[in-house]
Order: sequence, then C-alpha cells, then structure tokens
Amino acid sequence: MFRLCFRGQPLFKVASVPAGDGHSKISNVYINNTHCMDDDDFYDRNLALFEEEMDTRPKVSSLLSRLANYTNLTQGAKEHEEAESIGEKKKPSKMGTFMGVYLPCLQNIFGVILFLRLTWVVGTAGVLQALCIVFVCCCCTMLTAISMSAIATNGVVPAGGSYFMISRSLGPEFGGAVGLCFYLGTTFAGSMYILGAIEILLLYIVPKAAVFHGDGGAMLNNMRLYGSICLLLMSLLVFVGVKYVNKLASVFLACVIISIISIYVGALVSAFKEPHFPVCMLGNRTINGHYVNQTTDLWGHFCQSRDLNATCDEYFTNNQFSQIQGIPGLASGIITENLWSSYLTKGAVVEKSSLSSVQASHPASIQLPYVFVDITTSFTLLVGIFFPSVTGIMAGSNRSGDLKDAQRSIPIGTIFAILTTSIVYLSSVVLFGACIDGVVLRDKFGDSVGGELVVGTLAWPTPWVIVIGSFFSTCGAGLQSLTGAPRLLQAIAKDNIIPFLRVFGHSKPNGEPTWALLLTALIAELGILIASLDMVAPILTMFFLMCYLFVNLACALQTLLRTPNWRPRFSYYHWYYHIPGRPLSVSRGYSVYLAALSERLMAYGAPSLSLRHSAGDDGRPPGPAGPQKHLPVPHQQRTLHRGLHRRVVDCA
Repeated sequence: MFRLCFRGQPLFKVASVPAGDGHSKISNVYINNTHCMDDDDFYDRNLALFEEEMDTRPKVSSLLSRLANYTNLTQGAKEHEEAESIGEKKKPSKMGTFMGVYLPCLQNIFGVILFLRLTWVVGTAGVLQALCIVFVCCCCTMLTAISMSAIATNGVVPAGGSYFMISRSLGPEFGGAVGLCFYLGTTFAGSMYILGAIEILLLYIVPKAAVFHGDGGAMLNNMRLYGSICLLLMSLLVFVGVKYVNKLASVFLACVIISIISIYVGALVSAFKEPHFPVCMLGNRTINGHYVNQTTDLWGHFCQSRDLNATCDEYFTNNQFSQIQGIPGLASGIITENLWSSYLTKGAVVEKSSLSSVQASHPASIQLPYVFVDITTSFTLLVGIFFPSVTGIMAGSNRSGDLKDAQRSIPIGTIFAILTTSIVYLSSVVLFGACIDGVVLRDKFGDSVGGELVVGTLAWPTPWVIVIGSFFSTCGAGLQSLTGAPRLLQAIAKDNIIPFLRVFGHSKPNGEPTWALLLTALIAELGILIASLDMVAPILTMFFLMCYLFVNLACALQTLLRTPNWRPRFSYYHWYYHIPGRPLSVSRGYSVYLAALSERLMAYGAPSLSLRHSAGDDGRPPGPAGPQKHLPVPHQQRTLHRGLHRRVVDCA
C-alpha cells in the first residue's frame, strides 16, 4: 500500500492488488470498476487521457502486438491454420525466450546474403572495411531493438505489429505511409529470396536446367523464367496451405544452423589440411575454371585459330601460366593480402596484385577466358547489398501472444539474437579473409574454382552442405515473406487511410487475405523481373532503413514529449541512443540510393561491355580486339606451343 501526496498532504491511499499473472495492479475508490472486469483490458483502458480515446487510441505498450514481420507467420496466418484444422481443439502454447524469440530471430536474420554475397563483400572491401560494414549495420539494428524493448516493456503486449505501433504513435496517416514502405520492403524481400534460390539452383545445383544459353542476358532471362515459376508455386502454397509453411520452419532453421557450423568446422580443418581448389592464373589475371580443360582449348581462346602460325593475344604471349591454391587455409597468412579494399569497375579482370606480369597495351577483351567483374563496386553499394542480411529483428514480437512473459522475452531474445548474429558475421569476415585467396573472394560466382559456391569451398565435409542448406533456407524465407506481407497490407487497408486500398482489406471467412496476396505476388514479380540480386537488395535497404528510422523516432518523441502513458521499464533505454541512429539511417539510405542510381545510369548510359563480336567462318569467335603480336617464324610458334603445354598442364 502507498499514498499519493500533494504539498506534503496525503490525497488518498492506493492499494496494490496482486494480479493473476504475478504483476500488481492499482485499485482505489477513484477507479470505476463496477463492471468487475478481471482481464487486463479494463486496467489498460484507464491509461487514456480522454474517454473518447479508450476505443480509438490504445496505449503505446500494445502497439507492438500485431507485428507483421516478413519472416514469420502473422496472427491472420495462425487463424487460417487453426481454421484448416477442423475438429481439432488447440491450446495456446506458452513458449519461453529461447524457442519463442531467440530462434525465430536467428532464422530471419541469417539469409541469402550470408551464403551468396558475404565472401564477395570481404574480397572487394577488404577485411577492415568489411568489418566496418558489418559493425555499422549491426549497430543500426541494435538501436532499433532497444526501441522495441522499450515499447515491449511499457505494459501488456498483446498481438500486433510494427505498422500498428507507428500509426498509433505518430498518427494513422503518417503510420500508413511508413506501413506501405514496410510492406513494399517485405514484398521485395520475397523477390530477393526467390532470386537467391534460383541463382543457387541454376549455377550450383542443376546448371544444365538453363533454358536460355549464351552470354549477357541469357542468365537474366533464366532468372526471370524460373523466378516467375517459383513465385507462382509459392503463392499457391501460401494460398492453400499456410500451416505447411509453419511446419517447415524448423527444417529451414536446421538448414541454416548446419550450414553455418560446417563453415566454422571447415575453417578449422583448413589449418591442418588445405582443401584442393586450384586456381589457374595467366600472369596476375585469373582464368575462368570452366575453360581449363586442356592446352588446345586455351590456345583456341587466346589465338585466332589453332594453327601454329596464328595471331595470339599480346598478354598471352608475354606472360606465364601458374597455379595457386584457392583455399590456402587458416594458417597460411593470406589475411595480410586481404586486409585492404579492391574496388573494381564493370568489365575489369580479377587480378592478384602479388603476382608479377607484363601488362599489355590494350585492355582485356570480354571474349577471353578471364574472370570479369559484373558490377561497379563502392563502399556504399556494398552496404546496400549487405544490410538486408541483418533485418528480421522483429520476428520475436510476432509470437508475443504465445510467450509466457512477453515483456521479458522480447527484449532479451531479440538483443541476444542480434549479438549472436553480429558475432557470426564479424567472425565470418575474419575467417573468409584468413582462409580464402583474394581472387576467389572477389569471384562472385566461383568461376575461378570451376563454378563452385565460394563459401562452399570452405565448408566441411563437402560444399554440398552449404549448397543444399542455403537453397532450402532461401526457399523458406521466401515463403514466409509471401505469408507476412499480405497481412500487413490487409491491416493497412482496414484502417481505411488510403481509400483505393480498401478492397485489399477483405478476406475469406477464415481471415486469409486473398486480394492482398494477389497484389503482393504481382509486386514481387516486378522484383523478379529485375533478375539481379545485387539490384534488389538496395531496394530492401531503403525500405527497412525508413522503417527502423521511424520506430526510433516514435520512441524518441514519446520520451521527449513525456507522454503520460509512456513508461518503459527497460533499464538500458534512453532517447540519447536515437541521436546517432536516425542520422545514420538517413545518411546511409540516401548514399545507398545514390550508389544504386549511379550504377543504373552507368549500366544504361555507357557503352555495353558485353557486345558480341561476329563469329568467323569456322564458328569460333575472331581474335581479341586491339594490337596483337604476330609470330611469323614457324619454329617460334612450335616452341611457344610446347611451352604453353608445359605451363598449362598443371592448371588442367
């Protein structure tokens, strides 16, 4: 029991009555409890300042409750699953911090970027700048997690979502605009995961399944074709059987954990036994492993014909072939070469600076069997590509209704999941730089090692552990994106903020948002038509940075305005944390946008580097462009041919 005083005089006494959940509630004569309501609803409604706000403006602590996270089943999906189980009565499960928050956050944070692009980020930015990229991205999500923890500890946390939180904190109109950004980011996340799954399928699992063949746009057309088919199948699966998506979640999580463990074990094993992945080099230039079969193949690519008196490329005749180990191992000291950045322009050859070579007077032709860079790189572009791999921190709050103590589980589970993933990302950057050669790291698609997945070359006991695990994990993430995004759109439409979206608020009797799912699939198809994982990832970065920005802004405004119903109990929350967080989100968002825009302008405005030369009479492409060195003496040609065979035999 305690008393409230004014100028030293007691006004009235207030008794603390223990509630059924272990928390004490306030009971006094000034609180109207004539209806004898035992649930938390009556107590929470008395926090409103005015009577008309009780039904239209819930308190901030309930605003996280309807989180429509893109990687977990939302409340609507759960109701749909229960409706499908006819005659089966289910009791609500009460989960703890580990199963209810920690593992779902891990499953959603680890994604396709870890398996397909992190090695490339390390090789391009260098170990030092890659550590900086990972640290900055993880700090941004940690600041947002602290804001979420403050909201979660501000009272009872029922089922809800980030859109509900922002709209009720800053106003429905402003929250609706931010909710649309979050919805579009969730939808394009599904496109990114599907593109990642198709890239793994066509490049590393079944390369012969490609329908279109050739260079340039052939691979993009294959991505569009198979991506559209995969999107259609996933949409049908979400439409007819949401409960199967939930049941497969444990399988997808197991694939992610096993894949990460195999990377760490492979890195430790490489210190004692180097994996055999040789890389063929011509001077300091990397040779595409698909062409290293025999001497005559290389001769035919670098010379106009297979004849001994053929005209050959200048760089080819002046430099020697050599072989290096693609995975030198943890104890090789290769990390000293991988510390610094190596940003390249589109069309440049991946080179090893420590090898000596005689430079040619003309740039390398795109037709030669080198490993070329497919995109112009910069620090901001790498940030935009990597940032989607740290999103998914709001997955735990989606299950707040099934948690034993949501106010305790959401902060602890989310923050520890971010710490775990941050440690994994930072340690992976160091391991990749210490075990894999720089030319292999900068080889995005593993052409230098015969088309192997680069991160798979480090895995133990076989690269297929990473290939299969990453494929199933990306498919699962795509399914969860197509499950969560329509329900977020449905919640926005039901608020009737944007009139023309009202039709997407309708659903089937079991709550399944059919029209919202159709629109989500159509927007996701736009991302698939881009057909490039590197171009879709910066779009996600922009949307999620805006979402995190306004989550932090909502908490800061509640604190600075001293809202009466804003009393978070999270000990480590302070509005000072948002001072570096908001400018960080804004500056990184605009820099990523400008980097992606400049890349698109260069791609469409500059002359294409993939122009094909007309084929000769024998069906083979003519010799490379530029000055060429002629060898008129026949015995010199025979000597060169014998020397070439002796030098290339180790690369074959």
